[in-house]
Amino acid sequence: MNQSNVLSGWSELPAELLDIISTKLINYVDYVRLRAVCPSWKSHLPKKPSHLLKLTQLPWLLLPHYENNIVSETHCSFFNIADEKTYRLELPEAIAKGKQCWGSPHGWLVTLDEEGPCFGLLNPLTRDEKRLPTLFFFPSTLQNDQVSSIVLPWDSIGYLRYSSVVKAALFAKPSVSTGYIVIVLMEDGPCNLAFFRSGDMAWTPILEAEQNIYKDVVCFEGQFYVVDSKGSVYLCHLGASPNVVKVADPPENPFADGPEKMYLVESVNELLLVYRHHIYLNGRSYDSTYYFTVHKPDLSKSSSWSNVEDMGDQVLFLGTNCSFSLSARNYPFRRNSIYYTDDYRFPIGSLGDSQSRSECIRGYDLGLFNLDDGGVDMLPSCPVSNLINVKYMRPAPVWITLSP
Repeated sequence: MNQSNVLSGWSELPAELLDIISTKLINYVDYVRLRAVCPSWKSHLPKKPSHLLKLTQLPWLLLPHYENNIVSETHCSFFNIADEKTYRLELPEAIAKGKQCWGSPHGWLVTLDEEGPCFGLLNPLTRDEKRLPTLFFFPSTLQNDQVSSIVLPWDSIGYLRYSSVVKAALFAKPSVSTGYIVIVLMEDGPCNLAFFRSGDMAWTPILEAEQNIYKDVVCFEGQFYVVDSKGSVYLCHLGASPNVVKVADPPENPFADGPEKMYLVESVNELLLVYRHHIYLNGRSYDSTYYFTVHKPDLSKSSSWSNVEDMGDQVLFLGTNCSFSLSARNYPFRRNSIYYTDDYRFPIGSLGDSQSRSECIRGYDLGLFNLDDGGVDMLPSCPVSNLINVKYMRPAPVWITLSP
C-alpha cells in the first residue's frame, strides 16, 4: 500500500471516533500532531479544544533562536523538558525582534514594546495577541550611578523602560476568562505598582506615601500579595481605592549576604517566599545561583515564619515568569526541587574590558536546585550551551506553559 492510500485511509476515519481519540490527549503538543495527520483531521478538529483549555500543561522554556550566533527575527526556540527536545516556532515579527517577555502558567506571554512603551499579551501557539493600554508610569531619567555602571544594550530610552520593570505578571487565561488581570512591578518611577483589569480603558496605579520596591507578586486564595526588597509581604487591595497593607515582616536570612532575588509562589494551598542566593566573593555578587531557601509565613502573625525543607512532591518554577508550582507525581520532574531561569535584567560592566564572563553575560544562570541535598544541576539536555558565544540572550529564558 503506497503512502497516498494510507493517508486516504486515515482521512476516512469516522468523525465520532476521531473526536473520542482527541479527547484522550492531555498534552497540547500531541493534539497539534493529531491535527497534522491529514487535512480532513485538521479541518474537523478545533484549533482550541475545550477539554485542553481546562487542563494544566507542562511548562516549556522559551529561548531566543540563533543561527550562526545571530538572533532570528522570525522564530524562537521552545525547550520541552518532558521529551528533552527543542522546537522552533514562528512568532509574530514584533516579539521575535526583541520585545521583553514574562512567562505565565496560563499559555500567554506578557510583552513590552520598548518603543511604546506598550504592554501586550501573546499566545505563542495560536499567535493570538491582545494590546494593552500605554503605561504612563515609567521613570523619565536615568540615575547617574546607573549610567556609569551599566552597559546599555540598546538606546537609553529603551534601556530605561526595560530596566524599570521588575516583573509583569498575568493572572487567569485570556482565551478562557474575561476577568484576567495584569500586574506590573516597577522601580525608579513615580509609581512602583500598577494593574490592568480586562475591560478597563487604562492602567490603575497603586500610590503609596512611601514607595517600596517590590520584587514579586502572586495570587493566593483569590487575593494578591507582593514582597518588597527587604522581604516584607504585603496584601494588595485592587478595589475602588487600591492600596497595600503589610501582613508579614521579613523572615530571618540564614546567610550573611543576600538574598539576591525573592519570589512568591502558591504551592498546595500554601503561600511560600523563596530566597535566591548568588555566589559572593569579596562582598560582590557574581550573579551565579548556588542556593535557595524556602519560607512559609503565618499570615495571622506578622513576624511568624517557618523554614520549609521538604515540599513533598512539589516542584517550583521561578524566574522571568509568574512563579508557579506543579506536582512531580503528574509530570516528569524531580520532586522537592526548584527549576529556575536567569532573570537578571541587564548586563553589568563593559563587554570590552577584561572582566570575568559572569559579569558580562546574561541569560545563562538557569538550572535545577534540589532541596534534599542542596545541589545545583544543569537542566537535562537544555540547549543553552549551544548559545555559549552569545553575549546577551534576548528574549531571556522564560518559563511558560503552552496552551491554546
